[in-house]
Amino acid sequence: MSQDQVLGKLGSKSHWRTQSETLLARYFQAHLEDLPFETAASIAKKVGVSAVTVGRFLRRLGYRRLSELTQDLRMRGPNSAWQIKDPAPGKSNGSGIQGRQLQAHIENLTRIFGQTSTPAWSKAVKLIAGAPRIFVVSFQNLRGIGHYFASQLDYARPGVRFLDGEDGTFVDLFDGEPRKTCLVIIESRRYARKAAPLAERAKEAGIKVIAVTDIYCGWADDADVSLTDPGEGEVFWDSTVSTVALLELLLESVIERLGDKVPARIKHLTALQDYFGDFGDM
Repeated sequence: MSQDQVLGKLGSKSHWRTQSETLLARYFQAHLEDLPFETAASIAKKVGVSAVTVGRFLRRLGYRRLSELTQDLRMRGPNSAWQIKDPAPGKSNGSGIQGRQLQAHIENLTRIFGQTSTPAWSKAVKLIAGAPRIFVVSFQNLRGIGHYFASQLDYARPGVRFLDGEDGTFVDLFDGEPRKTCLVIIESRRYARKAAPLAERAKEAGIKVIAVTDIYCGWADDADVSLTDPGEGEVFWDSTVSTVALLELLLESVIERLGDKVPARIKHLTALQDYFGDFGDM
């Protein structure tokens, strides 16, 4: 089976019958270059399933064991995902935590930039640039990152709001016309209890939902668009470096699509800033 065939099968939502299989498919897609260094047991531990489930998943994919898959992928031609494991030059690639963390960041950023050529990325950019109303929501330790993304997006286009949900209703989201509304949910482990119900109710109302989340998120595939934040590092918590990078790249893609509208928007905001005097020149 060629790499394209494997990736195509992994990305086919209809092929996987259970939640565990869906999570494994998302993990394999995001960590294709890591598979030669994995075992069924190590994958099972990271995804939160049993090794037996990993074996069953591989058989549904067409392989008796993990080594058959990795050998097949290597024999059937190069893929960029299999080339980013080469260590970067410099002393920081030693065995210390800083060297391993640097390598993890490089790999995560490579995965993120690889998403920019996908249909999902194009759809997300089109929605964010075109919907009259954009709401951004994030919770807990990602709250600040979501607020920053919403603020920066507001410089590029009007109609952007950050939702904090403190009123317990998210009524601002549901009060307007749903067909003219897009909701961006930024989420990662440990997941906020409000995120999945919010996405579900928004979808039921006819609001387009974009999920920016990690590969383990159980409800992400129910969103209209799902962008994967690798987020994994070499410290004892997941890194937000890739989260910020994904959102910055997404913002740049939206600005590029908006074109000449952005300078006009910035000029308008600058005039308001000068009038109200909150900003000063050095």
